[in-house]
Amino acid sequence: MSEGYTELEQNQEENKKRPVLLTVLCILSFIVVGFGLLGVLFSLIGGEPTEDQIMETYNLSINFANDMRDKQVIWLAEAIEQSADLVVYQQHRFWLVSLVNLVMYATGFIGVLFMIKGKRLGFHLYIIYCLIGVGGMFLIAPSNLISVPSIIMSLIFSGLFVFLYSRNLKWMNK
Repeated sequence: MSEGYTELEQNQEENKKRPVLLTVLCILSFIVVGFGLLGVLFSLIGGEPTEDQIMETYNLSINFANDMRDKQVIWLAEAIEQSADLVVYQQHRFWLVSLVNLVMYATGFIGVLFMIKGKRLGFHLYIIYCLIGVGGMFLIAPSNLISVPSIIMSLIFSGLFVFLYSRNLKWMNK
């Protein structure tokens, strides 16, 4: 009779241990989300860029794109030019972009924090974070400024992390 009790006790103890995959995923996510939050906070501290700063950034990007064009790396030059246009567009909408990024990274941070504590709500918050990351681009900028490869990469990484986190859902309780 005591053997069955000990076996049940061991099963409960194993269920309490956080899976290694979940720990690794959470650490990686904390790094990405943490740097994102720091970037937003430093951006807010720095304040809205002036027109001169925006043009300086744009000109540096265009000069770099021209260098790539001179080296016959046309695809990279076009990508840099498109991203420079997007950056200028976003810098003119500094407060909206900052707000969307702050909400996105805060949601991601809280989601990962909940998941590492074993709360399933964190998984759902992480999905919202990923959706804001992909869809937020379309809320802020016109679609002609958003590069298809960046959307595809964002979808691939977001989908991969959501899939890997979903492998740990049975460990997470409500």
